[in-house]
Amino acid sequence: MKATVRILALLAVAGLAHAEAPVPDAGFATSWVQQAYIGRHQALALAVDAFATASHGFCAQPGADTLATARSGWQSAMLAWRNMDGATGGPIVLERTGRMIDFRPTRVKDIEKRIAAGDGVDPHNVSVRGLSAAEYLLYGEAAPAAQLAKLKNKARCAYLVGSAERVAADVHQLDAGWTLYAEQLGGEAAFFRNNLLPETIGLMLSGLEGAIRRLPRVEEAEPSAWPDWRSGITKAALAAQLDGFATAYFGPKGDGGLASFVAAQGHTAVNTKLKTQLDAARAAIAKLNADQAKQTEAQQTAVRTSLSALKQTIAGELAPALDIVLGFNDSDGD
Repeated sequence: MKATVRILALLAVAGLAHAEAPVPDAGFATSWVQQAYIGRHQALALAVDAFATASHGFCAQPGADTLATARSGWQSAMLAWRNMDGATGGPIVLERTGRMIDFRPTRVKDIEKRIAAGDGVDPHNVSVRGLSAAEYLLYGEAAPAAQLAKLKNKARCAYLVGSAERVAADVHQLDAGWTLYAEQLGGEAAFFRNNLLPETIGLMLSGLEGAIRRLPRVEEAEPSAWPDWRSGITKAALAAQLDGFATAYFGPKGDGGLASFVAAQGHTAVNTKLKTQLDAARAAIAKLNADQAKQTEAQQTAVRTSLSALKQTIAGELAPALDIVLGFNDSDGD
């Protein structure tokens, strides 16, 4: 918590928003973050808690039904994270939550060594913890049928529980940070409001780039090139990540969010173009075959192209319309 406060303060001082960029007032800034960001964080917190509970339940009574419940809990948690990662901000970036809970590639040999030694999850090694480690334990190397017998090993199941609990702890580490961030946006000092739009718009670009990278190029498409190759949830993950962007930009109900601020600045045409492109991207994702092995190059190209179009409009039209100099690159949301 103290680290978050300290880094937030440094970010406020160091961040350089364009001098002529419109600055949201305290009312809009706090309302937008509470509805479009903190709401998604709360959904993520509920999902990771449910996954931790399901993991405990499975290890207490290992069986096909409880394993299915644990996998369902993992998928809900992962999709809630993908939704959050579609447009991050505030304490998520400062705490590097994505690296903590979704580091890839997962170091499966190191996980196996720790299990064999009876060691728990290493909180300092991101490659052997988090949702990606839990995915490996629940699905294996894309061999879900073989995992029930393996997870009856107590040390292995304990590692699954430890991974789920560590994810929950990492997410709840952000609770106070989000509360603080909202308070700072509504405070007398304008530091955070001055940097709100450059930071969040830059991170929207990062989220869209992250979605594009979930579809490896055909020439790279060995199984390990897919972030979700073990669980096979690429299509759902893409949809969730895009929905996160949509919530941040257009609001939870599609009639607010950053778009309302943009419209108030006289740029409804940009909103209209982004909405059209958002619909096109959603349609392209809907046409993807859920089975990654059966996705065609044309389907994948359509998704990449539609997501890239959104990025181009945000960087090339939205940011200039608001006189914003973007201070984040596409990798800053990792």
